[in-house]
Amino acid sequence: MPRNRKLLIVGVGALSAALIVSLVALKVSKNSASALPSPSDSQTLAQPENKTPAAVATAAAVRDNLARPIPSVQFAKTETPPNALTPRTPQQLVSEILEISSTEGPITAEQAEKFKRNLEELIKQGAVSIPAIRELLDKKMEFDYADVPGGEQMGYASLRAGLLDALRQIGGPEAQEAMVQVLQTSALPAELLAIANNLDQEAPGQYREQILYAARESIAMAATNPAAANIELGPAFRILQNYGDANTTFDAAKNEPANFNNAINLANMPEGQGLAALVQMAENSSSASGQTIATEMIAQMAGQNSKAVDTLMQMAQNGQISNSTWEKLAPILGGDQYQVANPSSQSPSDAQSSGFTIINNATTADQINQRIALIDQLLGVVPSDSAAAASLRNQHNLLSGKLGK
Repeated sequence: MPRNRKLLIVGVGALSAALIVSLVALKVSKNSASALPSPSDSQTLAQPENKTPAAVATAAAVRDNLARPIPSVQFAKTETPPNALTPRTPQQLVSEILEISSTEGPITAEQAEKFKRNLEELIKQGAVSIPAIRELLDKKMEFDYADVPGGEQMGYASLRAGLLDALRQIGGPEAQEAMVQVLQTSALPAELLAIANNLDQEAPGQYREQILYAARESIAMAATNPAAANIELGPAFRILQNYGDANTTFDAAKNEPANFNNAINLANMPEGQGLAALVQMAENSSSASGQTIATEMIAQMAGQNSKAVDTLMQMAQNGQISNSTWEKLAPILGGDQYQVANPSSQSPSDAQSSGFTIINNATTADQINQRIALIDQLLGVVPSDSAAAASLRNQHNLLSGKLGK
């Protein structure tokens, strides 16, 4: 009997051990993400105070059948940075672009590559990037990469050039709105020309008035602000020629070929015999393009005829020449001359296909100086702060540059 009691006690002890291990296994399975008992701990929990071989064997069998998580996998999950797969925001990308652009030391290949990657990511994110780009452009900050060693690796001449090209590639109404905003606040002619080309490519003709207004404002600012005296105005005048009334000459050649050819022939008559007819045409023509081409031909004659000079001076003093017409007169006063196109000429230019060719008669030093003197005379009669004066001064500078070569 005592022997049976001992067996019963052992059996009860083994059963108790199995129940305890089962409870431990259930707890481990529920909390596997927090703490996993080591084998020695499981054994301690599984065995009663008086360990027996049967109890140990039963506990080991239950423990070996438990499904355990793999510690290394769980560790890898908890150590992964929470934002490793999250794309950087446009603000972060723009901030890094600004940091690279503002460096004073040499730009390294790694920095240039990072700049390009960030710009590509901004473009890839699309319209979401536009507010961040626009915010930086609104700050009117600029960094010229040509001034920094290694800047040629950047792919753009400057920070703003890169941002504006990003807007062009993103495209759409929001990008157009951002470019128009820059158009209204920038006074840099080269930047205005780039924006004008971008906008006209995206929405042909839609922003013509804003483009022309920005160009004329830039020219007027250069005329009145001494700090802007050294700004290169060539791109602003190119805007006026490409998008403004400068196409009047081409329109007149196409739409009024008889009057157009007549005006050129009058200007080329010997001894200024066609001047009176041109003056009448400038005053009484039924079309604006006819008046403009007649005034242009009077300016063309002024290069060789003193009476034409006096006529042009009188017209300027009387306010008969608009600012947009002065924009076209300036190159003519600088030496450009219209001639009726030769129809047999091969590979005709745009001008030739419109019925005329343009040659420049100011090639020698004497001819250039004579043109400069003529422009100086006209600068004496137009308001110094007018777009007319800015147009004439720009042409004056171009002629002076020829003498310096």
